[in-house]
Formats: sequence, structure tokens, C-alpha cells
Amino acid sequence: MRITAITLAVATVLAVGGCNRMGGSTDVGKAPSLEFDKPVSGEITSRSGVNFNDGSHHQLYQLKLEDKQLAGITLTGALRGSIAVFNNGVLVASSNSGYERGNDVSLAFRANGTGSYQVAINADGPSAFGPYRLRAEKLVPYDGKPMVAEGEIADLLVSKSQDYTLQVDKAGMYEIRLESKAFDTVLKLDGNGVQSENDDGGDDTNSRIGMPLEPGKYTLRVRSLDEDSTGAFKLTAKRTELPANMVMRDGTSLPNNGSVFAMLDGEGRRRFLLSLPRAADVRLDAISSQVDTVLRVVGGDVELVNDDGGNGTNARVEESLPAGHYTVDVSSLSDEAGMVEVRVQIDGAASAAAAAATADAAVEATD
Repeated sequence: MRITAITLAVATVLAVGGCNRMGGSTDVGKAPSLEFDKPVSGEITSRSGVNFNDGSHHQLYQLKLEDKQLAGITLTGALRGSIAVFNNGVLVASSNSGYERGNDVSLAFRANGTGSYQVAINADGPSAFGPYRLRAEKLVPYDGKPMVAEGEIADLLVSKSQDYTLQVDKAGMYEIRLESKAFDTVLKLDGNGVQSENDDGGDDTNSRIGMPLEPGKYTLRVRSLDEDSTGAFKLTAKRTELPANMVMRDGTSLPNNGSVFAMLDGEGRRRFLLSLPRAADVRLDAISSQVDTVLRVVGGDVELVNDDGGNGTNARVEESLPAGHYTVDVSSLSDEAGMVEVRVQIDGAASAAAAAATADAAVEATD
């Protein structure tokens, strides 16, 4: 166990004089029970208990816990509010008011003794009222074992950052996700000469890293964008086979027609070579579901750049190019690593060649 209690900054609590003790409210002994996996509905009205610090209102519940037991509490509904948990009048944990998903609020904490804990639902201000739904659940603590190839870790962030081990036994494309309803996640991968970090690459404010990994041990670092935020999270890893036409090095030649897959490096870029033995109409697409792609084609007097010329955030360059050698830079708009498919289509002679043929035909017609 990392710690025996979580001490967080107090957002809106039943406090007097700024201390982390609950006032001598007669509501405590009369508070209804909150049981695990049995949601309760309620409403903050003008008749609810008053918080002495700012005149906002509250509702109390009692939750029975064993020593060191992990618990999660979620508040949903129309009410804009926060959660605070007390044990014998002393603050144990409170939700972070700086991180919100609409009106939903959640927190996770570890009990610091066996007994009945007071759970306070606090409105955000004197004029905040409305219905809510409250749910408590038991959380299973992480057993400390490495995640091997694929799997899931459910744990509680109780410090600025926490490290976990991913054991890769077989090379492949790995997708690693960090998800939480309690804080804005940041995920970092480090090991075997590979390093990548992501903030909002997943859904909403969740993190996602997708990249090819060789066998070995990797460290997965979990933290919150706001260093003061804590709470429950889920860390998952999934493996898929690498594409057969995967390119791992800069300077690889692109096919005249076809596609290759590439992993943008830690700076979000990859460079290719394109050779045209004769003038041609060329179409290049950089397609990715992970990053917003950018294409840059340079050679001779030509310099072409495109961001969203394809579908969605995919880049596309479509141009008549003279014969020659070109560098094709593929990058991500936000300098992030990610998988990209580069498609090449060369349709034949460029307009200049066609114009020359037309001119020759016109000369023959006059002869």
C-alpha cells in the first residue's frame, strides 16, 4: 500500500475557520446510509444543511468502511457540486473542483481506519441547487505485477506520478490507453531506446500511445495534468500484428503506385524519397486515425505543403511534377508519434508532355 490516507486541497467542505474538521452539525448522526453498489438519489434545496464557510448547502451520508479499504464515489445529475469524505470529523478526501466532465464528479480514496465515514455532497455556491445521484463502489487494489503483452491495470493515483511495467514478449503494434473519470490523464512510455508521451490522444481527456514495440521491458508512467489531482484510473495494453509493408527508417523510397505504413518518430515526423523518371501526375495521401497529418514535398524548384487536403484531418498533395528526385516529409500537426499510411498514385505523363504531343500533332497537320 502506498499510503494510508489521501490528503487533498479542500474545494467546498463543511469547514469552520479554514481547518479540515467538520463543524459540530447535528446532521451527522441522522445522515442516511450509503451502501456499495446501491445508488441513491437526492436533491439539494434551500432546506438542505448550510455550509458555514460560504452559505452553500449540503447533504450528508454515512458509509461503513474497513481499514485500508479502497472506495470510489461518483456524483452525477443536474447539481453542480463536490464530494468531501470525513472520518470522525477529519477530512480524508475531497473531489477536485478544477477537473470537471459536465456536472459529473468522482473521487477515490483509501480508508484510514475501520468505522463509519461521513460523505458530504456540497453545492458549488449559495445559489446552486438541483437533483443528483450518488454511487459508491469497492475498488480492487493493484497487485503490483507487470502487465505482460496485453492486459489491464486498475489502480488509484495517490501521488504526482506512478510507474508500471509492461513486459513485451513479442514484437508488434501496441496500443496503450490511460483512462480516468477523476483527472486529466498524461501517459509516458520509456524503455529499449523508445520514449513517447501523450496527453489527450484518447477519447475526451484520456491518453493514448500507439507504436511498434520490440521485446523487452517498458515503463509506463501515469500522472495527472494537474499535479494536485488524484483518483481511480484504468491502464490497458493491446497488441496487433505489424503491417507487412511497415517502414522503420528515414530515407526509404516510396513505390510508384501503392502504399507503405510508417510510425512517426518521437518528434512526429518521417522522411521518404520519391523518384520520377519522367513527368507525371502524382497524388500522395498521408492517412492516420491517430494524428493530424501534414505532407511536404520538396525537389528542384518544387515545394508543396498540405495539412487537411484529404478526408478529415488527413493530408493530400495532388500535383503534376516534372521528372526528378523528391523528398516527402510526413509529420503530425502537433508533433506527436503515431501510425500513418502513405499512399502513392502516379497516373502518367504530366500536362507539359501532353502539350508537347499536341504541338507535334498540330505541326504535322499543317505539313
